Amino acid sequence: MADKAWSRRHRVLGNLLPGLVCLPLLILGLIYFKPEDPLSGPAIWLFVAFPIVGWIALNFLGLHQNAYLRRELARRLGFAGNPPSPERYFVGIARPKYRSILDPHEDLGFLIVHDDRLEFVGETVRVELPRDDIIQVRFRANPHAVVLLGRWISVEGLVKGTPVRLLIEPREKATLLGNLFAGEGLRQRLASWLSADSADGSRA
Repeated sequence: MADKAWSRRHRVLGNLLPGLVCLPLLILGLIYFKPEDPLSGPAIWLFVAFPIVGWIALNFLGLHQNAYLRRELARRLGFAGNPPSPERYFVGIARPKYRSILDPHEDLGFLIVHDDRLEFVGETVRVELPRDDIIQVRFRANPHAVVLLGRWISVEGLVKGTPVRLLIEPREKATLLGNLFAGEGLRQRLASWLSADSADGSRA
């Protein structure tokens, strides 16, 4: 069996690479810091630069090899070379019980918008949510939201009386900030798709 495209290595490097860029600034700041005169010398500027450079590095390096992962997963999942019909988006997802210190995304794959359902096809997770069972599409915070670089699109509903939720974050763009902005468009698209169900009279 081939190794997973969305490997532990990719998850680790998405956190490690931004740290390698910004942590030297913090270390140098601590080296130059003078407790008796904390506001003098280069230490204060290094401390100021540390979170700024870290934010920029996370934005650009946090999605390590994202374009490669999209191409490779499209190939493995049978989407390579096919036109996006039905409509689909490259995303990371998580189910509510998923927890990891490495990455908020449980799996990567493609969110497919069918007329009557949403479908996620990934390496390890496959989910279908009938449109009749979906109640709302809203935003929820995720770990990327702490640094203003992301958030979940939460698709929520009831399946046979049981609450369900699929947490989605776009990975269409190369940067976290780009995907944050793309998330607004995707949420609006899903909300429009859901409201069309009500407009055509198929939902009570």
